[in-house]
Amino acid sequence: MGKVNNYQRTDKIFLFIKHIKIYAFDILKTFKALAIISITLITARIDCREKIIPNEAIVCILSIACVLMIINAFTNTVEALAIFIDSIVAMLIGVLLFAASKVISKNGVGMGDIKLVGALGLYLRTYALMGVLLVALISIAIYGLIKIISKSATAKDEIPFGPFVAFGVTTCMMLGF
Repeated sequence: MGKVNNYQRTDKIFLFIKHIKIYAFDILKTFKALAIISITLITARIDCREKIIPNEAIVCILSIACVLMIINAFTNTVEALAIFIDSIVAMLIGVLLFAASKVISKNGVGMGDIKLVGALGLYLRTYALMGVLLVALISIAIYGLIKIISKSATAKDEIPFGPFVAFGVTTCMMLGF
């Protein structure tokens, strides 16, 4: 028996992860979708109750995104750099878009929302982030209009954005973004 070094073990583990399939679904993609749905649903509940998005949720999303990028670097070396750049671009788009919205609306958007969208950009990448934001913004607009028309809220009332992001993430993950 020859001695196996750590590099060979690591290489075998990543090859194993790359080739695991459950009912024709990639287990890594399934984990990625379930993890982000779970985190955003928990964050949505906290945002509804306390009007704050906890930094722990942001750190959790960023940590998982970094681990997934490292796994991707070993399992998909050809596209790893492009995926990394796309993730960084999506994070910057999300942060800059919502930071501009905060400045324009004079604090209508909270810092937690900005950090959440930035972390989701790193996690989901550009295409999926745009889908999530489209669903979230359309749903919050419909909700706000219904509240104003029914006179149970005014245009000045605060609406937590976390639940709508969770709805957008769940919808997009279920549709396979």
